[in-house]
Order: sequence, then structure tokens, then C-alpha cells
Amino acid sequence: MRYDVIVIGAGPAGSVAAYESAKKGFKTLLLEKASIPREKACGGAVMYHGIRMINGEVPLDVIERKIYGLRFGFLNGTSSEFITDKLIGITVFRDKFDAFLSERAVEAGVELLDDARVIHTSVSDDCATIQLKDGQEFKSEFLIGADGVNSIVSRSLKLRPKRKDLTKFGLGMEADFHVGRKGVMKATNGDPSVIEIVPVENKISYGWIFPKREHLAIGVAGGSTLMQDLRSDFDGFCKTLEKKLGVELKLTQRRTGFLGGDGLQSTNVADRAILVGDAAGFVDPMMGEGIGYAMQSSRIAVDVINQAMNENKHDSAALWNYHFLCQKAFSSNFQMAGRAGTMGISYASNLLPRINGHKLASDVMAMVARGEIGYADIPYVTLKKLPRQLPAIIKQVVQSRIQSRN
Repeated sequence: MRYDVIVIGAGPAGSVAAYESAKKGFKTLLLEKASIPREKACGGAVMYHGIRMINGEVPLDVIERKIYGLRFGFLNGTSSEFITDKLIGITVFRDKFDAFLSERAVEAGVELLDDARVIHTSVSDDCATIQLKDGQEFKSEFLIGADGVNSIVSRSLKLRPKRKDLTKFGLGMEADFHVGRKGVMKATNGDPSVIEIVPVENKISYGWIFPKREHLAIGVAGGSTLMQDLRSDFDGFCKTLEKKLGVELKLTQRRTGFLGGDGLQSTNVADRAILVGDAAGFVDPMMGEGIGYAMQSSRIAVDVINQAMNENKHDSAALWNYHFLCQKAFSSNFQMAGRAGTMGISYASNLLPRINGHKLASDVMAMVARGEIGYADIPYVTLKKLPRQLPAIIKQVVQSRIQSRN
């Protein structure tokens, strides 16, 4: 059977790509190697700019916690908080969230086939061809590779080497710890609407604590070449947090995964094919967040395919605008985040306490998390808002100085 578009991978990138494709009237097939619902190595924080990609349609039973704040911890035991009254994200279990997205695609007219492991893809002047492990073969006008960091599509079409260049990838380990509702409240000091980022000294870039209804999602991540003793580092991080949070963290299952990167410097299109999400390498180089970018890249990809279809063109040149549109959407964010990330813990521990608690800082942080502005827009927006908030800032500084003297 021949399709207009075949999408490989039913994570957020793939399910959104399939949904958008079907909504444009394309006969669409979505292939997923695992049985849905399936687990995914991910802390499960979905920032608001990702929720916007699906028009905020997340069911309440899929949402674990609504997030209104960020807390950055430091090695000396102090922290900086940025709380807002605007929703900046949600926490989820990825099996439920991804199942919801794939069901949403099916409701839009997508044909979904799970337990369908792709072993090879190819393109010709006539079509794109997808071969499954069980011997089935499918053909389409266009192919979207949404099959993650270890993408079969990218390697089959020679868009990525068979062996990873580990200098371009991150590596992380995480787990969900059941602590009960009371445990979540205790660990979060009564406010489970705040997610916490905890920089860790030396080789780990950061750790995280994401509150859920009855669980804490805890993980660590860093550059692949630096994470040679990942399991030991993760276990040590959890032991430290157990003492700090005052709750017992009983480990049931660790999950390990690569974090994609360098997407804007890579080739993500071929004849009849586009890579999206983690397969393309679209991940925030500072925070490791990729779900929102995955969804956004998928919408861009389908728009580009729609234009190519209208022009009856199928070669890589017809799809090359995907690169320009992704550059426009992501480059300023990724470049600034990359520079901040390389400055390390000392940069964050020097800057963030200076702006801790200021409403202006919280407002700007919320705007970034919601996708209303990018990292590169922070200086301009701050200067624009500063005159209106300057009296409150001065008052807060004076009060802080008085309290420190007393």
C-alpha cells in the first residue's frame, strides 16, 4: 500500500508530524517500533512552548503537575527561585503522554502501526521505501524520520554516520521514585509546582527534580565523553538528594538515553525525506529540553512537505527550506544556550543569586519557558520592562540589605 507520508517513530515529534500531515489531507502512516504505550528515558517535563504546539489540548489525567516556577540549586546549598502566576509547563509520564499524542493522530485520520520495527529505509525517483523486521514493506511520497537519537532513517539515508560522534551527544540517566503524595509535598517544601535544576560539580552538567503526583522524577545528564561512570554518579546524586529532601528514594528502574545535539549544523533532509526532533538533533544545549522543539520541527517539516507536494517536487532541494525555517526558529536560542552551558556552574552560581526573587526575572523566565521570547530576546525584554519595575526592584534590594545587617 502506498501513502502520501510515512512517519517513523510515535514520540512527540512523530505523532505531531503525523497529526499535522493528516490534517492537511495526506494519507498518513505512523510506525512505532514498540508496543504503545511504551516507556521513554525522559524526566517528563513539557514546557509551555511545547504545549502550544498542540493547542494546549493535554487531558487532565495525563498531567501529573502544573508547573509555575523554576528553582536552581547550587553546590553551597543555596538556591534561586523564579515563581510566576503563569503556567510554564507540566510534568507527565511519557508513556501516557506519548499514547495521548498517538491517539490524537489516529483521531485525525492517521493509520497507526505499533510493534513495527523499521530496519531499513531508502528513496528513489519514484518513492520512499520502508522495510520492517517482519518483512512488511511500505512506500510513500515522503518520509519523516522521528525515530530518535539512534535514528534508522538518518543512517539508512546516510544523513548520519553509523557510529556516533560522542562529542556531539549528551548522555543521561533518570528514574521515577514513588514517594506518595505526602512525600512529594515534603520534598518540595509544600510547593510541587516548581521544578528544580541542580548543577553537579565536575563532569555532570546538571541534575533535575521534577515533581509528579506521587513520584519524583530525578536524573542527571552531561556530555557523553564525560559520563564514563554514569550509574555511580546517578546513584550518588540520588543518595545526596535523599538526605536533602528528607524522603526515602527506592530505586526500581534506571533509564538511560542519549541526548541529541548539533541539529542546526547537520543535514536533515534528503530526497523525499526529513528528520525531525531528536533524530535531527534539536535539543536545548543548556537545559537538554527537546519535546517542544521536536513538536515545532515536525510542524515545520509538514509545511515544507505540503509546499513540495503542491509543486510536485520530491528532491532534497525542494525540502531545503526546512533548514532555513529551523535556523530561524531555533538558532538564536541554541547559540545563546550553548554559550551559557559552556560557562558552567560558576556562571550560574554567580548570576542567578543576584536576580533571585525579583519579579522582573521571574516574568522573563516565564516568557522564555512559555515560548513567548527566546534566550536572545532576554536583554531587550529586560531593558524594556525595567523602567516600570525599577521602584519595586530598588525596594527589594534595600529590604534585603537591611535584613542582612540585622
